[in-house]
Amino acid sequence: MVNKVAVIGYASIDFPAVLDGFFSGDRTVMIKQRPADAFPRPGGCPLYVARPIAGKGIDVSIVTWVGADHHGELFTSWTEGDGVGVDAIATIEPGNTPVCFMIYQQDGSCGCLFDPGMLGRETLTDRQKEVISAADLLCVTVGPPGIAGEALDLIDGDCKVAWVMKNDPLSYPIELRAALAARADYIFCNRQERKWVDEGLAAIPGHRQPVIVETAGGEAVKAERDGSTVRVDVEPLSFDDASGAGDTLAGGCLAALLAGESDLRTVVGSGIDAAASLLRERSYG
Repeated sequence: MVNKVAVIGYASIDFPAVLDGFFSGDRTVMIKQRPADAFPRPGGCPLYVARPIAGKGIDVSIVTWVGADHHGELFTSWTEGDGVGVDAIATIEPGNTPVCFMIYQQDGSCGCLFDPGMLGRETLTDRQKEVISAADLLCVTVGPPGIAGEALDLIDGDCKVAWVMKNDPLSYPIELRAALAARADYIFCNRQERKWVDEGLAAIPGHRQPVIVETAGGEAVKAERDGSTVRVDVEPLSFDDASGAGDTLAGGCLAALLAGESDLRTVVGSGIDAAASLLRERSYG
């Protein structure tokens, strides 16, 4: 039985905006839309994964780092308000919380202006180590690669591991991908990221068959377990800002699995519902 979940990775404060045109140097472009009630808003993969899990009443904490600034205080407050444990959020002093300006252009393309803040100075605190060691499920998302490896060494053999993949070679160097492939019970990726997952699994002696959930934008979600495959259709939705949808889908799937759901189609459906709910709730003015 899973009683405690730890989700590790980067935090950020996000400022999303939809442009009425295209951005280039030496000109002003009007913002057509921005969130009416969440500008800025908390971001980062761990929180998106953790929210659906907390929504099912499961004890989940995020292991992350913020700066000693107002944005760090906001992130922690928002996270706690979502029912997610915050005692493994470490504050780095002096330091600024990472900030991301997410600029969606008229054609739907997105550019990010990212201030990494204090990134690169993270270490695991004693409390963070305690939270990781006590976890029945460790979920690894985009974060400091060395610390993710350290986290894998802290958990015991009975701890389940989830890997939320991203096409980010800095956060997921080949050594970490191999370690996660050897340990993960649940893997979440998109179609473009699947190659890295398969390469990691192929390098493992023996034949591991974790649950793999693969997304493909608005196409059906594919899930595999023990040689069987299911595909679950995605409800067509119109939206400008899909940030966090894939991580939320992973969190929704994990919430169903942690609640004891064994039917793979139902598990994937729970993830799709969580992601769709996120997109519907976004209010742009």
